[in-house]
Amino acid sequence: MTRIHNNLETSKNNFPNICTTHSFEDKITAIKAAQNAGLDVCSGGIMGLGESYEDRIDMALSIRDLNVNSIPVNMLNPIPNTPYENMSLLSTNEMRRIIAIYRFLNQKASIRLAGGRGLLEDKGRSCFLGGANGAISGDMLTTDGITIDDDMKMIDDLGYIVSLHE
Repeated sequence: MTRIHNNLETSKNNFPNICTTHSFEDKITAIKAAQNAGLDVCSGGIMGLGESYEDRIDMALSIRDLNVNSIPVNMLNPIPNTPYENMSLLSTNEMRRIIAIYRFLNQKASIRLAGGRGLLEDKGRSCFLGGANGAISGDMLTTDGITIDDDMKMIDDLGYIVSLHE
């Protein structure tokens, strides 16, 4: 094993609104323990949980402070009969702005489009133009994803070159 995944999910301030089984500090402790054990860490969050732009920036800064080099950015899919069923979908422009902020604040990291991007009008194309440089293809737990073939075509259409990382 070389990498562990542990999303912060949201900012420290917003975390108690999202999770009640453990604390934001528990997340930080687990990430630091993994890093101290020599593991790379993949950590990001879910956008569209009712967080403010300040919360989004705070999470990006927390991730940067942890020296995380792989940041998945998920978009909430408001599924019926869940606590977030009445949340509005984020717009493509809003997701592109979020990606641009994460790119600016985490310049050396891989900013990976992840869950929910299939709900975007352009399937995340504009987010790649806004600073995303990675994608997680396929289905994601409760959200239909985008096939690898479709992702490869989009990447090629954008004129980008695929580089595989371990």
